[in-house]
Amino acid sequence: MSADRSREAPPGEAPVLVAGPAYCDLLFTGLDAVPTLGTERFASAFTVGAGGSAITAVALARLGRPVALLADLGDDLLGDAVLRTLHQEGVATDWVRRRSGRATPVTAVLSTPEDRAFVTHLTAPDGAPELASALRASGARHVHVAGFPFALALSDAASIATRHGATTSFDPGWDEAALADDRVRALAAACDVLLPNRREAIRLARRDGASDDASDGEDARPASWALERLAYGRGGRVTVVKDGAAGASGTDGATTERVRSPAVDSVDPTGAGDVFDAGFLDAWLDGGALRVCLSRGAFCGARAVTAVGGATAAPRRSELVE
Repeated sequence: MSADRSREAPPGEAPVLVAGPAYCDLLFTGLDAVPTLGTERFASAFTVGAGGSAITAVALARLGRPVALLADLGDDLLGDAVLRTLHQEGVATDWVRRRSGRATPVTAVLSTPEDRAFVTHLTAPDGAPELASALRASGARHVHVAGFPFALALSDAASIATRHGATTSFDPGWDEAALADDRVRALAAACDVLLPNRREAIRLARRDGASDDASDGEDARPASWALERLAYGRGGRVTVVKDGAAGASGTDGATTERVRSPAVDSVDPTGAGDVFDAGFLDAWLDGGALRVCLSRGAFCGARAVTAVGGATAAPRRSELVE
């Protein structure tokens, strides 16, 4: 993969605006399996980190991209912890709203080397996100929507961005009901870059939002099936399907590419898809070819699993390899 290792943000470069819930992640790692009801397992390590949209924002900042976050945090200790991480990593927080009397979204992450499970508490936002105001004030030319809650609150995010001269990308995240919701599907259809994982892509690819042949074991369907169905009707817009250690595939309507993920020793898979998004978008915003974008995303996503926490091991630009 080619990479510009010396990239620094030019003075005054417009930031990427990352929009979506920012969580305080409570990470229990080193589990040999996720506990079932009525059982207890012991984690070998525990850490607190910034999760959700904050992972992609931090990963973009590490690659030298000016980035701002549009999210809500509570006025509590968990919100303080997330905000401290954002400041340390150089993410602009002008559009992070601290909500008096509200709890910061929190996720307990139960992580094994192969996968993870989540328990999340997310309070409903106070009104629709202030996307138009943030775009006007920041001058951002790209909006990355991280997670389905933003789409549920503002399904016309793509048209708002277009009116302000900005492109959009969308990583929906997993929620079975939300992925069948017309608001989420509307943003998935309209965004310039769609970035689900294989399971999310399969869910989105159902034409009517319901299981048409679930008895066939839909989770075993290949990424290529979901990619073809999702890309249909999106014209030249970019559609990507992430498939964990197996890599990622994508199409821009004219070209279809597939890359493998670099082999790494997995410690914690939390946030790998979010860091993939940052790597892919970093190359895409520079006008990179589809294969270059996929390769950079795969490299960044693979790096993410080598340490505990979503963006802990997200690479800096000097660490990108050919």
